Amino acid sequence: MPHSPVSEEKLVGFPARCLSLRQKLRVSKPELAHWLGVGRSYVTVLEKGRQAPSRPVFQLIEKLEAAANLKQLAMHMPQPDTTFAPTEMAGLPPAAIEALDRLVQPEATPAPAPIPVIKPVEKPVLRTKTTFALRVAALREKMGVTRPKLAQRLGVSRQYVTKIENGAHASLPVIKLIEKLEAEIQNESAAAVASEHTTASATSTPPQPAPAPVAPAVAHTPAFSIPAASAPVTPRIALLPVLTIPAARELASPAQAAFAAAEHFAFSVSDPDAFAMRLAGDAMLPQHHDGELAILYPNSLPHTGNRVVARLSDSLGGDVLFRVYSTTDHGHSIVLSSLNPLYPPVTLSPEEIVWIYPVSSTVRQMMQ
Repeated sequence: MPHSPVSEEKLVGFPARCLSLRQKLRVSKPELAHWLGVGRSYVTVLEKGRQAPSRPVFQLIEKLEAAANLKQLAMHMPQPDTTFAPTEMAGLPPAAIEALDRLVQPEATPAPAPIPVIKPVEKPVLRTKTTFALRVAALREKMGVTRPKLAQRLGVSRQYVTKIENGAHASLPVIKLIEKLEAEIQNESAAAVASEHTTASATSTPPQPAPAPVAPAVAHTPAFSIPAASAPVTPRIALLPVLTIPAARELASPAQAAFAAAEHFAFSVSDPDAFAMRLAGDAMLPQHHDGELAILYPNSLPHTGNRVVARLSDSLGGDVLFRVYSTTDHGHSIVLSSLNPLYPPVTLSPEEIVWIYPVSSTVRQMMQ
């Protein structure tokens, strides 16, 4: 049976109360989320006042506030306080009770500050441009792009490209992408030379008038980055890289999935950049279980009702969520809903999502 909503009078000033409680207990967002039985992103949404809490969460926060106030009151009493009933702390997790007990412990005397040691000023080490740094600079000139554009193609920051061109070492995935771009440029140059040779030899054929250009259709694309959809591909059996949720948090583009995978899974797909992710958590119970494989299609746009995997921005904790996709506010906001009633839906703007890919299918492995 669904819980009745909390009245608006009780919710006045609730975001500030939630933040004050966490600071008073000296705990992080993941710890408070663990006590409340919710996700870390849900605590962030509560502290920002973007969503009202459910009644069970609100009641548990009130219980934590009451216990914390009684503990702080005991700090200023000459004798240990034993007047409050133990039922005030009933139902709180053991970790929360331990944090409340720390409020009445005397603070340790701070150790004397160590005498600072003056170190000699070191001169900066000037890097010499390596062969790879010259290759990256030459590739960017051949492509006719700026450092930010090349950084976008590689899935890294502009400062990272600058460091590479100044002689810093590059990671293995970036080196592989640079080699791939060099091969594409070389193939395009060879094709251009062959085309010029064919045109020069066909002098007897009069030039044909070029067809009139057709204005491309204007399409609405979301603010988050989605690779351009390729031409339809016939389904084929492919060896898909399988990522864990922590590995997916570091994923900047689908091309990096092959380098971050710890295992592979053979499956029939029609997206050339498809990869798999092993699910964890109970947010999508009862239909999806911990350990299932979700097959992601990076070159497809999500639609209402689709299962999706979304990577939130670092300002919201950078979580990777497996949810049901829908939109609101005439498509300007994205709603990620859970099948488990314990997890309330989260409403986000496109700027708060790094990437979001639809799930083509899920596979439950009975034996691993």
